[in-house]
Amino acid sequence: MKILKGFIYFVLIMVASALLAAVFAPAQKTVSRHIEINASQKIVFNQIANFENWKNWDAWFTKDTLQIRTYYGTINDKVYGYTWSSENKDVGAGKLEMNAVTGMDQLSYTFYFEDRPNKGSFSLRALADKTKVVWQMYSDLDYPFKILNYFIDPMVGPDFEEGLKNLKTVSENMPIALEGEIQG
Repeated sequence: MKILKGFIYFVLIMVASALLAAVFAPAQKTVSRHIEINASQKIVFNQIANFENWKNWDAWFTKDTLQIRTYYGTINDKVYGYTWSSENKDVGAGKLEMNAVTGMDQLSYTFYFEDRPNKGSFSLRALADKTKVVWQMYSDLDYPFKILNYFIDPMVGPDFEEGLKNLKTVSENMPIALEGEIQG
């Protein structure tokens, strides 16, 4: 009986500690990664703006290349995005929709994972013959879920890094003749 009581106290202390830690956790957290790509801003933009191109560089696609992706709309449509579903628990199911495109400088999106919306963006800046890309995700959670913001960067950041490295490889190997059009 002493062991059971000790176990119950331990669980209660752990739950109370987690709830207390959530009080002090940041409600908002930004995950941000960047890279410089030796390709024009137009080439990089075309890889990001066309969701069908994401399978060429997206870190989550490589985790399950058999996932089902359904695309809808185009970059000029009011509703433009895709859904995905996967048996792989690291990929899961969700939806990503483009919210706004500002020239070739900024693409803002909302993605839904387990029906929870999250905002994100890509910022592109031309640097002579290079393009600097910043990929960000903004987490905004209420108590007690904001405790997850302590862990969001180590959970998502490595995938952003891998995706940006893949984007760099794909963009730098893109034929310049294809620069003027969005490629699928």
